[in-house]
Amino acid sequence: MQTPDEWLADFESKVADLQQKATEFKKNIESAGAVERSADGSVTVTVAPSGALLDLHLTDKAMTKSAEALTAEILATTRTARQQAAQEVATAFTPLGGDSDIVQRIPTPDPSAPAPRTPASHPAEDEDFTPTRIYKDEDQRW
Repeated sequence: MQTPDEWLADFESKVADLQQKATEFKKNIESAGAVERSADGSVTVTVAPSGALLDLHLTDKAMTKSAEALTAEILATTRTARQQAAQEVATAFTPLGGDSDIVQRIPTPDPSAPAPRTPASHPAEDEDFTPTRIYKDEDQRW
């Protein structure tokens, strides 16, 4: 049986350890974003730890590509950056006792894989969103 002083010392040690781990986790999570450059260097993307696109930089060389080729290059580079960010986020959990094997389970995108197909035109862009009265009472307006 522990004395109150031993229990308190053990508790304070555990709290200090958790504070150190939390500080390390916070530092790791804050730096977990990724910057990725396409193979030819024409596209550079920056993503947040969540995978959200933060920045996109296109060189003059990128502007010589067809719209389809440039779109594919941007999407492939973004997928690679997101995968890298996901690995860094998973690794950030390691100090907290996270599963270090999770990084190995994150799928690696194939940069040569074709981008998912999107409609050539977006019908929503052609719709008229002019406010119209939908209420019978004329006092309720947009």
